[in-house]
Amino acid sequence: MPLAQAPGLPELAGRARTHERITLTEARADSVIIMSAGDHRAILDWEAAFIAEGMSAAARGGSCVPHELVVALDDADPTMVEAFLAALEARADEDIPPTQQWAMWERINRDARA
Repeated sequence: MPLAQAPGLPELAGRARTHERITLTEARADSVIIMSAGDHRAILDWEAAFIAEGMSAAARGGSCVPHELVVALDDADPTMVEAFLAALEARADEDIPPTQQWAMWERINRDARA
């Protein structure tokens, strides 16, 4: 909502407390997002958990899935994605090269169509 049309702070605060996402804009300036303290805390907690999981996964070793394969997984049937991830998890202690990961993915797709 344009800053010039924004209601007063008490109304904005009340709307933020109901989890409404409020973005104030002004020409040639960065937008401002107003949110409740609880929503802000939830975002910070999620971000911290995401970073911790990433660091934990890196410490465990195993394979890094190539970006192009991640893109293919995003567009695929969730059942096939789960099968692929289970196959990777079963070999979590191995460093599987990208070409082998693609072969696993293609085999899972082929088997699903058979």
